[in-house]
Amino acid sequence: MKAVIFDMFETLVTLHNAPLYFGKEIADDLGIPAEEFYPLWHQTEDDRSKGILRFEEALTWIGEHMTFPYPERIAAVSEKRRAFKEEAFRHVEDRILQMLKELKGHGAKIGLISNCFWEEAEAIHNSSLVPYFDTMLLSCELGMQKPEPELYYRCMRELQAAPEECLYVGDGGSRELETAAELGLHPLQAGWYLATPGSSARKEGIPFAEKPEDVVRVFRNCLGAVQ
Repeated sequence: MKAVIFDMFETLVTLHNAPLYFGKEIADDLGIPAEEFYPLWHQTEDDRSKGILRFEEALTWIGEHMTFPYPERIAAVSEKRRAFKEEAFRHVEDRILQMLKELKGHGAKIGLISNCFWEEAEAIHNSSLVPYFDTMLLSCELGMQKPEPELYYRCMRELQAAPEECLYVGDGGSRELETAAELGLHPLQAGWYLATPGSSARKEGIPFAEKPEDVVRVFRNCLGAVQ
């Protein structure tokens, strides 16, 4: 075992440790009914995740299909959205940082594969987590998103590790764990944030980690098995 590849949201950081600013809050600040906003908002998700649309551009596109005061409100809403993402990364838990430190201490290379938007990528690059990563693959910067296999292959190439030498840790969204298993990596579901609203359910047949220190234990066990 050489490497651990992590998902970001609801794995290394939870968005629920900061005042939420999702679709409902955005719609409220734009002054439009959420039930009218959601269908158009969800249509932009893939393009935002692949970096085709920035947050402001998505709202401008929505504004062309609805009636609300813009760009005045868009600018204010965009600033609140950035502040929300930045605030979430101010609450990275000590147990997460300790897990990463211990993995590094055991010689692990650490990678990140995250489906994220531009406003999230900015917060990620400025976060306390960055020094622990040997490589970071962010969907909006690369134009592709999980579960596309090329993201996994690229991460492994950059970590110089074969699939069987990699542990993949994530909460389970976007078929990330199933894809990791199909590609020959060792999947491990991160369970410590699964109680947060909207999180993935526990995956049947996928090894489960109740707490971050379990990741270190699994890595050490796998490491010892091949030494």
